[in-house]
Amino acid sequence: MNIAFATSAAHPDLTPDDRLAVIQLEKLGARVTGAIWSDPAVQWAGFDSIIIRSTWDYHHRADEFRSWLETIESVGTPVWNPPPVLRWNMEKTYLRDLEEAGVPIVPTEWLEKGAKPDLGGLLAERGWVDAVVKPVISAAATRTWRVSHATALDVSAQLAESLDAGDVMVQPFVPEIQTRGEWSLMFIDGDFSHAVRKIPTDGDFRVQTGFGGRSITDDPDSELLSAAQRVLAAAPSPWLYARVDGIETDAGFLLLELEMLEPSLFFAHTATGAARFADAIIRRAEQRP
Repeated sequence: MNIAFATSAAHPDLTPDDRLAVIQLEKLGARVTGAIWSDPAVQWAGFDSIIIRSTWDYHHRADEFRSWLETIESVGTPVWNPPPVLRWNMEKTYLRDLEEAGVPIVPTEWLEKGAKPDLGGLLAERGWVDAVVKPVISAAATRTWRVSHATALDVSAQLAESLDAGDVMVQPFVPEIQTRGEWSLMFIDGDFSHAVRKIPTDGDFRVQTGFGGRSITDDPDSELLSAAQRVLAAAPSPWLYARVDGIETDAGFLLLELEMLEPSLFFAHTATGAARFADAIIRRAEQRP
């Protein structure tokens, strides 16, 4: 069985997370190729399955990535997660769909490309002393920054630059992220697999390792797990993998993101997750007509 792990030019040999899954797939007799999604020489029709993994530059080339999804969709090779799910998930406006379905999300103001909002007035109107601003299409906290009512005028040029590039979202800063961290709950083939809590470095709010954040293995309680499952129940299907990211607050779980496109699945934090992922990939591939 010939499996493609779609990656990016910065990770031609795949990420450490992906390589743990490759080891398990090879134990099952599969051959895994790291294939750069933007490489026109890749023959996608030659694979039995295409698994979207570390395409971590897609947010810089969103239109090109959408065209590529159309290309691999047209060749008939099964893609996981499927292109309709990926297209839905690549813009964080999917949070509006989930909120309409009853999922509690961090309150969000959506600003369209080219808009010229009064950021200070927006924060005052919503009663937000501190807020976080980020692009609607983004990954790894790219162009994500914190603002307060007192500094809103100082970042007007920064906001204008972001809005020149695309749509932007503004959310209140949730202080629990600095005290409790951000949960990531991994689901494979419909079932919960494992979880981590991501902790920002002192003085920051971004949990990504590139900003000094760290991840620790942790076990969610039944209430948190049920909240994550309700998120997935409101999401489109079918899907092979999903990561539910959110914050526990005194008012309950708030969804930050539902990652169904190219998330790290933190296999280094679990003894069984990579094997479970490999088994699910083989099952899906064997179901191909």
